[in-house]
Amino acid sequence: MEKLTLQQLINQTGEALVQAGASSYYQKVFKTLTKQLLLYSHEQGTDSFSMDFGLQFLEDHYSMSSKIALKKWCTAYSRCINALAEYQSSGNVVLYFAMDKRAYTFPEGFRYSAEAYISHREDIGIIKKSNKIFSLYLERFFTFLSRKNIASLDTLSLKDVLDFMASLNCYEKPTINHTMRAVRYYLKYCYEHGLMEQEMFSKLPNPHYNRQIRLPSSYSANEVTKLLDSIDLGNLCGIRDYAIILLIARLGLRSSDVANLRFSNIDWEREVIHLNQVKAGNPLELPLLEDVGEAIINYLKNARPKTDSDHVFVRQVPPYTDFNPGAVGALVRVRLQRLGIHLKGKKKGSHTLRHSLASRLLEHEIPLPVISEILGHTTTETTMAYLHIDITELRKCALEVAI
Repeated sequence: MEKLTLQQLINQTGEALVQAGASSYYQKVFKTLTKQLLLYSHEQGTDSFSMDFGLQFLEDHYSMSSKIALKKWCTAYSRCINALAEYQSSGNVVLYFAMDKRAYTFPEGFRYSAEAYISHREDIGIIKKSNKIFSLYLERFFTFLSRKNIASLDTLSLKDVLDFMASLNCYEKPTINHTMRAVRYYLKYCYEHGLMEQEMFSKLPNPHYNRQIRLPSSYSANEVTKLLDSIDLGNLCGIRDYAIILLIARLGLRSSDVANLRFSNIDWEREVIHLNQVKAGNPLELPLLEDVGEAIINYLKNARPKTDSDHVFVRQVPPYTDFNPGAVGALVRVRLQRLGIHLKGKKKGSHTLRHSLASRLLEHEIPLPVISEILGHTTTETTMAYLHIDITELRKCALEVAI
């Protein structure tokens, strides 16, 4: 991509954000921040942009590190800098949170192969959400190639793909890993189905990252109990939040599954909850524990607004719309903050409560396959990474299964 001045980069990135469907709030923050960035660049005597320069600006102008420590940081500022870096390296800006709201149109020279590959993934049972994410990554790849005037697989070289990988250095390591995974397996499919002559899959590096360093910590059983006991059941929101938190803390449901829970998912006669997981797409059946069932009934009888929605949990104020996963995670964080549990270095959200349940089950020597089934994991390998299992604990689980 041609070298842009900072002003040109800001203008073109702003246009790309509009085309990508950025919210009016995001666009407003972008305009405000980049105006300050231009003033800062004049003071520094430069007219160019780099990720390091952007981060230094955030630190000097907004005291980023101290505000993050005080939990007063506006993440939209960081997203604006990331957007500039992404556009500078690829000529495109992709908004992850908007991916479900738009269709993907691949370039003419790659359309047949890309659509065939996505169709193949659907045929082998890969869920729609995962295919949407793969489409996003492929779109990013094709946008990069178009900037290099590469219009088909016939003119694609290994160096082009490696150049694309190098352009991803503005992203975090997990994003680089997932993006390159999509590209590698797309190219593998194309070679195996005769859509390209050169085999590239085995020659492309698979950028690894340490997944465990990103995993959340867990709360102790006493902390979870303290959280539940702190909720005011004389308050309508409290009744709702208590039922939601119990579903996560006692059954290990993901926030997306709690938000998507419908009346048809609860079998009161059999005392079970059965659903298809939003994330994995797999069916899951869990026992409707007595305290969980009582909390849901209390909410339905005494706190749920009158609405035609078939979702169990809805907003407490008009409009009485369905919950979204982000709102579920937010209410857990708010409850913890109100309680005053300040756990240094620990994330405060619904996923941490899920992890806490897994840890408690492991402490009680519940077999690993059983924990995997409860959490809705498709493999025990996922659960092992999730739980940071050491060799002693793993042997305990293996013995339980063998008996």
